[in-house]
Parts: sequence; structure tokens; C-alpha cells
Amino acid sequence: MNFDMSTTWARAIELVRDNFGLLAVIAGIFLLLPTVTLYLLVPDLQALMEPGADPDMVTARMAEMAGPLITYGLISMVFSFAGYGAMVALMGDDRPTVGQAIKTGLKIVPSAFGILILFILCYFIAAMIVAIPIGVIASLSGMASLAIIAAVLILAVVIYLLARMSMSLPVLVFENTLNPIKAVLGSFKMTGPKQWSILLFWGILLAAYMVIALLITSIFSLIAAIAGDSTAAMLILGLTNGALGMIVGMIVSGLAVAMYGQLAGPSDTELTSTFD
Repeated sequence: MNFDMSTTWARAIELVRDNFGLLAVIAGIFLLLPTVTLYLLVPDLQALMEPGADPDMVTARMAEMAGPLITYGLISMVFSFAGYGAMVALMGDDRPTVGQAIKTGLKIVPSAFGILILFILCYFIAAMIVAIPIGVIASLSGMASLAIIAAVLILAVVIYLLARMSMSLPVLVFENTLNPIKAVLGSFKMTGPKQWSILLFWGILLAAYMVIALLITSIFSLIAAIAGDSTAAMLILGLTNGALGMIVGMIVSGLAVAMYGQLAGPSDTELTSTFD
């Protein structure tokens, strides 16, 4: 069992490059189109996301739109899970067709929701373990700055859980299981020996993504603001966020496959080809 950051990154980029055309089709259908559709169907989304928006207005409007937002959100998640599953399957050693990869992606959607629920439960328990003692100390000492420490620690917990559960999707796809608990346990077992290196790897990538995403969305949000409250503005924002989601989705899927290849060791296909 091995893990090397530079090797994982290089292999992921190689996988994305070699399968770019097919990956773009899958990402376009499952990541780009749902995002654009969401912006066009919920035109008030731009106003709600503006930093200077009135908090009371945002709260009231969100309450009014709760039903549609939850519905669209769930549909978008179904598409995202299916898309990520299909892209991971496409880059696997079995070399499936696009149709077979999409079938695999759709098949693992319920399991992916199960993994999400497990992540939320783990996060909630870990957050309580972190927040409650610090909250008690803060209330007794009157040190409000401890709230910042709690927030940083909870963020660290989120990144840690994401890193340890990052192999759950490849386990679902490559190990022919639809059991979310088995997938999460398999991911924890696989990432355990190299957990701190993997945590650092995903942490660096997350920080880089946040900076790049903030820069890109700020630029195109300004362009959309110039266009005003119109369909063109919503289309600009939808295409920007959708295209960013496509690129990130393809890279993250490639990283998951590349990392799984290192942590799981050579596949049966690779071993067979070695002796042929």
C-alpha cells in the first residue's frame, strides 16, 4: 500500500487527458446541465447569493423557496452522484463504454446517498465532541475568541472525514458493492496507513480550489451584474458554475481513481498483463 502526492496528481491528469472527450460528455450531462437549469429555474438565486444582500430578506425568501430549492437540490445531487460514479467507472481498468459507465453511475446513486448520511452523522458526532467542551470553557472564561478555535477545529474535522472517506466511491464502483457502510469502512481501512499524507493532499487541493473558484466566480458575477436581472445574467452564472463543476468533477474523479490505484495495489488486469 503506497501513496505519493506527485504520482497521484500526474496519474490523475493523465487519466483525464486520455479520456477527456468522453468525460466531458458525462460531466456536461450530469454536472453542467443541472447547474444551468437550476439558475434558469430559480432566477432569484443570484440575489440571494450576493454578499451585500439583506439577511432578513434572504431568510424570508429562502423560506418561501424552501420546497423548490430542496427538490432541485435533491435532483442535482442525484445527477452529481451518477456523474461522478460514471466518470470513476470510465477511468477504471475495465475500460467500460460510456453507456456501461453511466449505468454504473446510476446504480450507485442510492449507495452514495447512504455514504452522505454516514458522513453527516460522523460530522455531527465529531462536531459535538469538539464544540461542547470549547463552548463550556468559553462560557466559564468569557473568552469569545475560543469560538474561532472551535470553527477551525470543526473545519479540520470536515477535511479529515472527507480525506478518510475519499475512497468510498471507488470502492463502490471497483469492488462491486452497493453497501455504503462497507464502502466507508473500506475507505477508512485503505486510507488509514497514509491518512496524514492524504489529509494534507486533499487540504492543499481544497484550499487551491477555494481561491480559484472565488476568483473566477467574482469575475463572472461582475459580468452578470452588468447584464442585470435577466436570463442572460442567469445563463452566465449557470454556465460559469457549471463549467467549473465540470472541470473539478473530472479532476476529482481522476484523483480518486489514481489514489485508489496506489492504495489498493495493482489490479487483477494489471497483474495478468504483467505475466502475459
